[in-house]
Amino acid sequence: MSIYKELLAQRNELERQIEEARKREIAIAVRQVKDIIQEFGLTAAQCGFGSNSTAEVRRPAKAKYITPDGKTWTGRGKPPNVFKALVEAGHKMEEFLI
Repeated sequence: MSIYKELLAQRNELERQIEEARKREIAIAVRQVKDIIQEFGLTAAQCGFGSNSTAEVRRPAKAKYITPDGKTWTGRGKPPNVFKALVEAGHKMEEFLI
């Protein structure tokens, strides 16, 4: 057998051994993580897992405008009809800033 073929065979055997060792070590790591989670009573969210693991929890935007009768608007998106009516009546939006 040529040296090249021998080296390829050795590489294939090493790759198989590497994959087996990786699977064993992953299983050990998973067991350790589960034990720690159980010991401290952690949730997935506390561990940084879940649907929004990398994003902060979205909170509603704060109101930026308020009408004299207490209707509010964040200033985002289409303005509510009450604000449209006030602007059409000659008022400026700056008058309603909170």
